[in-house]
Amino acid sequence: MSDYIQLYSLNDILRTYREQVSDRRLAIFDIGPENNYYFVRHKPYKFSSLGLILITAGTCEIAVNLEPNLIKRDDIMVVLPGQLFEILELSDDFSVQAIFIDSELIIEAGFHVKSNNLVEFLSSKYPKIISLDKKIVRDLRYNLNKISKYTIKNENIFAKDLVLHHFSILMYELGNHYNQLAMAKNTTKEVRKEELAKQFLYLVSTHFKRQRNVQFYADEMFISRKHLTKIIVEVFNKSPKQIIAEAIILEAKVLLRNPKFSVSDVVTDLNFGDTSVFSKFFKNYAGISPSTFKGNN
Repeated sequence: MSDYIQLYSLNDILRTYREQVSDRRLAIFDIGPENNYYFVRHKPYKFSSLGLILITAGTCEIAVNLEPNLIKRDDIMVVLPGQLFEILELSDDFSVQAIFIDSELIIEAGFHVKSNNLVEFLSSKYPKIISLDKKIVRDLRYNLNKISKYTIKNENIFAKDLVLHHFSILMYELGNHYNQLAMAKNTTKEVRKEELAKQFLYLVSTHFKRQRNVQFYADEMFISRKHLTKIIVEVFNKSPKQIIAEAIILEAKVLLRNPKFSVSDVVTDLNFGDTSVFSKFFKNYAGISPSTFKGNN
Protein backbone atom coordinates (compact mmCIF):
# COMPACT_ATOMS: atom_id res chain seq x y z
CA MET A 1 0.00 0.00 0.00
CA SER A 2 2.88 2.38 0.71
CA ASP A 3 3.77 2.20 -3.01
CA TYR A 4 0.65 4.23 -3.82
CA ILE A 5 1.92 7.27 -1.95
CA GLN A 6 5.52 7.47 -3.11
CA LEU A 7 7.94 8.78 -0.47
CA TYR A 8 11.14 10.36 -1.77
CA SER A 9 14.10 10.67 0.56
CA LEU A 10 17.20 12.73 -0.12
CA ASN A 11 19.06 9.52 -1.01
CA ASP A 12 16.31 8.53 -3.46
CA ILE A 13 16.81 11.82 -5.29
CA LEU A 14 20.59 11.54 -5.23
CA ARG A 15 20.38 8.07 -6.79
CA THR A 16 18.90 9.64 -9.95
CA TYR A 17 22.04 11.72 -10.51
CA ARG A 18 24.17 10.77 -13.50
CA GLU A 19 27.09 12.87 -12.27
CA GLN A 20 29.31 12.19 -9.29
CA VAL A 21 28.09 14.04 -6.19
CA SER A 22 30.73 15.55 -3.93
CA ASP A 23 28.31 16.83 -1.27
CA ARG A 24 25.47 14.55 -0.17
CA ARG A 25 23.98 17.01 2.31
CA LEU A 26 21.63 18.24 -0.38
CA ALA A 27 20.20 17.45 -3.79
CA ILE A 28 19.87 20.15 -6.43
CA PHE A 29 18.53 19.67 -9.94
CA ASP A 30 16.70 21.20 -12.92
CA ILE A 31 13.67 19.57 -14.56
CA GLY A 32 12.13 20.87 -17.78
CA PRO A 33 10.65 19.71 -21.09
CA GLU A 34 13.78 17.68 -21.89
CA ASN A 35 13.30 15.42 -18.83
CA ASN A 36 9.64 16.01 -17.95
CA TYR A 37 9.11 12.29 -17.35
CA TYR A 38 9.92 13.19 -13.74
CA PHE A 39 6.66 15.19 -13.64
CA VAL A 40 4.36 12.22 -12.98
CA ARG A 41 0.69 13.26 -13.08
CA HIS A 42 -2.05 11.95 -10.82
CA LYS A 43 0.34 10.08 -8.55
CA PRO A 44 0.48 11.25 -4.90
CA TYR A 45 3.93 11.58 -3.37
CA LYS A 46 5.75 12.99 -0.36
CA PHE A 47 9.27 14.13 0.44
CA SER A 48 11.05 13.32 3.69
CA SER A 49 13.25 16.41 3.69
CA LEU A 50 12.82 20.15 3.38
CA GLY A 51 12.79 21.47 -0.19
CA LEU A 52 12.57 24.68 -2.19
CA ILE A 53 11.24 24.50 -5.76
CA LEU A 54 11.68 27.59 -7.94
CA ILE A 55 9.41 27.72 -11.00
CA THR A 56 11.59 28.88 -13.91
CA ALA A 57 9.06 28.59 -16.77
CA GLY A 58 5.43 27.70 -17.49
CA THR A 59 2.60 26.82 -15.14
CA CYS A 60 1.47 23.78 -13.19
CA GLU A 61 -1.68 22.88 -11.29
CA ILE A 62 -0.62 20.90 -8.26
CA ALA A 63 -2.57 19.65 -5.26
CA VAL A 64 -0.89 20.23 -1.90
CA ASN A 65 -2.60 18.17 0.81
CA LEU A 66 -5.47 17.68 -1.70
CA GLU A 67 -5.90 21.45 -2.18
CA PRO A 68 -5.34 22.55 -5.83
CA ASN A 69 -2.85 25.37 -6.40
CA LEU A 70 -1.60 27.05 -9.56
CA ILE A 71 2.14 27.68 -9.58
CA LYS A 72 3.79 29.82 -12.25
CA ARG A 73 7.11 31.29 -13.29
CA ASP A 74 8.94 33.17 -10.51
CA ASP A 75 6.98 31.41 -7.78
CA ILE A 76 8.83 29.39 -5.18
CA MET A 77 7.18 26.45 -3.44
CA VAL A 78 8.31 25.50 0.04
CA VAL A 79 8.16 21.74 0.57
CA LEU A 80 7.78 20.54 4.15
CA PRO A 81 8.44 16.89 5.09
CA GLY A 82 5.28 14.80 4.97
CA GLN A 83 3.19 17.10 2.77
CA LEU A 84 1.17 15.36 0.06
CA PHE A 85 1.71 16.50 -3.53
CA GLU A 86 -0.03 15.51 -6.73
CA ILE A 87 0.58 17.05 -10.15
CA LEU A 88 -2.74 17.58 -11.94
CA GLU A 89 -1.84 19.47 -15.12
CA LEU A 90 1.19 21.34 -16.43
CA SER A 91 2.15 23.41 -19.47
CA ASP A 92 4.54 22.00 -22.08
CA ASP A 93 7.26 24.46 -21.05
CA PHE A 94 6.95 23.91 -17.29
CA SER A 95 10.42 23.94 -15.70
CA VAL A 96 11.78 24.07 -12.16
CA GLN A 97 15.04 24.40 -10.28
CA ALA A 98 14.80 22.52 -7.00
CA ILE A 99 16.91 21.96 -3.92
CA PHE A 100 16.28 19.46 -1.10
CA ILE A 101 18.27 19.86 2.07
CA ASP A 102 19.31 17.47 4.80
CA SER A 103 18.51 18.71 8.30
CA GLU A 104 22.20 18.47 9.21
CA LEU A 105 23.02 21.20 6.70
CA ILE A 106 20.40 23.49 8.25
CA ILE A 107 21.88 22.86 11.69
CA GLU A 108 25.42 23.33 10.38
CA ALA A 109 24.37 26.69 8.94
CA GLY A 110 23.16 27.61 12.42
CA PHE A 111 19.64 28.60 11.40
CA HIS A 112 18.19 26.89 14.48
CA VAL A 113 19.98 29.40 16.73
CA LYS A 114 19.95 32.47 14.51
CA SER A 115 17.13 34.92 13.87
CA ASN A 116 13.74 33.23 14.08
CA ASN A 117 12.56 35.46 11.25
CA LEU A 118 15.11 33.81 8.95
CA VAL A 119 13.21 30.52 8.74
CA GLU A 120 9.76 31.78 9.68
CA PHE A 121 8.54 31.30 6.11
CA LEU A 122 9.10 27.54 6.59
CA SER A 123 6.33 27.40 9.18
CA SER A 124 3.18 25.44 8.34
CA LYS A 125 1.21 28.48 9.47
CA TYR A 126 2.14 30.47 6.37
CA PRO A 127 1.57 30.03 2.60
CA LYS A 128 3.84 27.53 0.93
CA ILE A 129 3.79 29.22 -2.48
CA ILE A 130 5.53 32.59 -2.58
CA SER A 131 5.56 34.96 -5.58
CA LEU A 132 8.97 36.56 -6.09
CA ASP A 133 10.11 39.69 -7.88
CA LYS A 134 12.74 39.64 -10.63
CA LYS A 135 15.59 40.76 -8.40
CA ILE A 136 15.12 38.07 -5.76
CA VAL A 137 14.74 35.46 -8.53
CA ARG A 138 18.10 36.54 -10.01
CA ASP A 139 19.74 36.37 -6.59
CA LEU A 140 18.26 32.96 -5.81
CA ARG A 141 19.22 31.49 -9.18
CA TYR A 142 22.77 32.81 -8.84
CA ASN A 143 23.20 31.07 -5.49
CA LEU A 144 21.41 27.91 -6.63
CA ASN A 145 23.75 27.68 -9.61
CA LYS A 146 26.76 28.19 -7.35
CA ILE A 147 25.51 25.44 -5.01
CA SER A 148 25.06 23.13 -7.99
CA LYS A 149 28.57 23.93 -9.22
CA TYR A 150 30.17 23.02 -5.89
CA THR A 151 27.97 19.96 -5.29
CA ILE A 152 28.49 18.01 -8.50
CA LYS A 153 31.89 16.80 -9.73
CA ASN A 154 33.86 19.45 -7.90
CA GLU A 155 37.40 18.97 -6.63
CA ASN A 156 37.68 22.35 -4.89
CA ILE A 157 38.98 21.54 -1.39
CA PHE A 158 36.61 24.21 -0.01
CA ALA A 159 33.59 22.96 -1.98
CA LYS A 160 31.53 22.04 1.10
CA ASP A 161 32.29 25.38 2.74
CA LEU A 162 31.25 27.19 -0.44
CA VAL A 163 28.01 25.20 -0.58
CA LEU A 164 27.28 26.24 2.99
CA HIS A 165 28.13 29.86 2.15
CA HIS A 166 25.82 30.09 -0.86
CA PHE A 167 23.06 28.13 0.87
CA SER A 168 23.19 30.58 3.78
CA ILE A 169 22.97 33.55 1.42
CA LEU A 170 20.04 31.93 -0.39
CA MET A 171 18.18 31.45 2.89
CA TYR A 172 18.90 34.99 4.08
CA GLU A 173 17.70 36.47 0.78
CA LEU A 174 14.51 34.42 0.76
CA GLY A 175 13.85 34.97 4.45
CA ASN A 176 14.27 38.73 4.08
CA HIS A 177 11.99 38.85 1.04
CA TYR A 178 9.25 36.89 2.74
CA ASN A 179 9.47 38.93 5.92
CA GLN A 180 9.08 42.14 3.93
CA LEU A 181 6.00 40.75 2.19
CA ALA A 182 4.17 38.71 4.76
CA MET A 183 5.59 38.83 8.26
CA ALA A 184 4.50 41.06 11.09
CA LYS A 185 6.93 41.57 13.93
CA ASN A 186 6.64 38.86 16.56
CA THR A 187 7.26 39.11 20.24
CA THR A 188 9.58 36.55 21.82
CA LYS A 189 6.55 34.86 23.36
CA GLU A 190 4.81 34.60 19.98
CA VAL A 191 7.93 33.14 18.37
CA ARG A 192 8.11 30.50 21.10
CA LYS A 193 4.48 29.55 20.44
CA GLU A 194 5.18 29.25 16.74
CA GLU A 195 8.23 27.04 17.34
CA LEU A 196 6.20 24.69 19.56
CA ALA A 197 3.41 24.62 16.98
CA LYS A 198 5.90 23.64 14.25
CA GLN A 199 7.32 20.92 16.48
CA PHE A 200 3.82 19.55 17.09
CA LEU A 201 3.06 19.43 13.36
CA TYR A 202 6.30 17.61 12.67
CA LEU A 203 5.54 15.01 15.35
CA VAL A 204 2.02 14.53 14.00
CA SER A 205 3.34 13.98 10.46
CA THR A 206 5.71 11.34 11.84
CA HIS A 207 3.46 9.47 14.29
CA PHE A 208 -0.19 10.02 13.31
CA LYS A 209 -0.70 6.48 12.01
CA ARG A 210 0.03 4.98 15.41
CA GLN A 211 -0.46 7.78 17.91
CA ARG A 212 -3.80 9.58 18.13
CA ASN A 213 -3.57 10.55 21.78
CA VAL A 214 -2.79 14.23 22.42
CA GLN A 215 -0.96 13.27 25.61
CA PHE A 216 1.65 11.36 23.59
CA TYR A 217 2.58 14.55 21.70
CA ALA A 218 2.62 16.65 24.85
CA ASP A 219 4.98 14.14 26.48
CA GLU A 220 7.26 14.17 23.42
CA MET A 221 7.43 17.97 23.64
CA PHE A 222 7.94 17.97 27.44
CA ILE A 223 4.95 20.23 28.06
CA SER A 224 1.56 19.62 29.62
CA ARG A 225 -1.42 18.62 27.50
CA LYS A 226 -3.22 21.76 28.64
CA HIS A 227 -0.36 24.00 27.54
CA LEU A 228 -0.07 22.21 24.18
CA THR A 229 -3.79 22.63 23.55
CA LYS A 230 -3.64 26.33 24.45
CA ILE A 231 -0.75 26.97 22.03
CA ILE A 232 -2.23 25.02 19.12
CA VAL A 233 -5.61 26.71 19.46
CA GLU A 234 -3.97 30.16 19.56
CA VAL A 235 -1.76 29.50 16.52
CA PHE A 236 -4.08 27.46 14.30
CA ASN A 237 -7.54 28.10 15.77
CA LYS A 238 -7.89 24.32 15.96
CA SER A 239 -7.36 21.82 18.75
CA PRO A 240 -4.50 19.28 18.67
CA LYS A 241 -7.11 16.54 18.35
CA GLN A 242 -8.51 18.18 15.21
CA ILE A 243 -5.07 18.47 13.61
CA ILE A 244 -4.27 14.83 14.32
CA ALA A 245 -7.65 13.83 12.87
CA GLU A 246 -7.06 15.97 9.76
CA ALA A 247 -3.74 14.19 9.13
CA ILE A 248 -5.47 10.80 9.39
CA ILE A 249 -8.39 11.83 7.19
CA LEU A 250 -6.07 13.31 4.56
CA GLU A 251 -4.07 10.09 4.36
CA ALA A 252 -7.27 8.01 4.34
CA LYS A 253 -8.76 10.00 1.46
CA VAL A 254 -5.66 9.60 -0.66
CA LEU A 255 -5.58 5.85 -0.05
CA LEU A 256 -9.32 5.44 -0.64
CA ARG A 257 -8.95 7.13 -4.03
CA ASN A 258 -6.78 4.22 -5.18
CA PRO A 259 -9.06 1.56 -6.74
CA LYS A 260 -6.60 -1.18 -5.77
CA PHE A 261 -7.21 -0.66 -2.05
CA SER A 262 -10.25 -1.73 -0.12
CA VAL A 263 -11.59 0.04 2.96
CA SER A 264 -10.19 -2.78 5.08
CA ASP A 265 -6.72 -2.21 3.56
CA VAL A 266 -6.90 1.42 4.67
CA VAL A 267 -8.07 0.36 8.13
CA THR A 268 -4.96 -1.82 8.43
CA ASP A 269 -2.58 0.83 7.11
CA LEU A 270 -3.89 3.46 9.53
CA ASN A 271 -3.87 1.04 12.48
CA PHE A 272 -7.54 1.19 13.41
CA GLY A 273 -8.94 -1.65 15.50
CA ASP A 274 -11.61 -2.62 12.99
CA THR A 275 -13.61 -1.28 10.06
CA SER A 276 -16.52 -0.05 12.15
CA VAL A 277 -14.26 2.11 14.36
CA PHE A 278 -12.58 3.59 11.28
CA SER A 279 -15.89 4.18 9.50
CA LYS A 280 -17.30 6.02 12.49
CA PHE A 281 -14.12 8.13 12.79
CA PHE A 282 -14.03 8.94 9.06
CA LYS A 283 -17.71 9.86 8.86
CA ASN A 284 -17.45 12.04 11.96
CA TYR A 285 -14.72 14.19 10.39
CA ALA A 286 -15.41 13.83 6.66
CA GLY A 287 -19.21 13.86 6.81
CA ILE A 288 -19.41 10.77 4.62
CA SER A 289 -18.71 7.07 5.07
CA PRO A 290 -15.40 5.73 3.68
CA SER A 291 -17.23 3.33 1.38
CA THR A 292 -19.37 6.15 -0.04
CA PHE A 293 -16.30 8.37 -0.44
CA LYS A 294 -14.50 5.56 -2.26
CA GLY A 295 -17.49 4.98 -4.53
CA ASN A 296 -17.58 8.66 -5.50
CA ASN A 297 -13.94 8.67 -6.66
